[in-house]
Amino acid sequence: MDINSYISSGIIELYVMGMCSPEEEKELELLRRQHPALHDAVLQYETELEANMQKNSTLPPADVDNRILQSLDALQTPVIDINKNKKNRQWLRPVAAASILLLAVSAFYNYTFLKKIKNQELALKSSPGTAATLPAADYIILNKPTITPVAMYGVGTHAICRCTMFWDKSTGKMYIIIHHLPKSSAAKDYQLWAEVDGKPVNVGIIKDEIRGRFIEMPNVPAGSIAFTVTLENAGGTTRPTVEETYLSGKI
Repeated sequence: MDINSYISSGIIELYVMGMCSPEEEKELELLRRQHPALHDAVLQYETELEANMQKNSTLPPADVDNRILQSLDALQTPVIDINKNKKNRQWLRPVAAASILLLAVSAFYNYTFLKKIKNQELALKSSPGTAATLPAADYIILNKPTITPVAMYGVGTHAICRCTMFWDKSTGKMYIIIHHLPKSSAAKDYQLWAEVDGKPVNVGIIKDEIRGRFIEMPNVPAGSIAFTVTLENAGGTTRPTVEETYLSGKI
């Protein structure tokens, strides 16, 4: 595995901030035990984040508690009424300050972003999730030195979608694990595209009914520098429908 590419994919930041899916978290913890460089990178980010919070955190304005509650109410999120325990509230102030700092440094906590994906998130919660662990055979694949991980992020209104792909350049096979992706219908298929020399190349239809283990895709073209996943009519197409792009990622 190209562990340097995995480290630079952004997965460490998501892991430390508690924003990984259960599959990503278990995957990283396994790799962390096998690759000292990854373990050191996690510790370094944790240390830097803690130092930055201690250096820059300040007590928020007196009305910050009420404003936080109002924002949560706008999201229709059930919360505990902290006004009932005013005498024991002082410990909340540095916590609120730290929360505000995290809001500033991470787009994932942006209120507008949360509002846009709220409906998608609710839909995903009502559908069956992926398994918490991968089969042993899939973990063996992760240990191959020829594997290059590719983090795939949601695009536009599909921002909540996520998957991770593992490209074995020695065989041309791609192994995909789905984290968040609505299931396709009988009339639609997800199709994987590779970018080669600035042009999209069809890799094939993703069998997204497979969850909790790797989806194998053969014949990924050499020279690929980026990948996208689109939702197409059943059977796929010869050119990607850009408006139906669900996932995108670069090496």
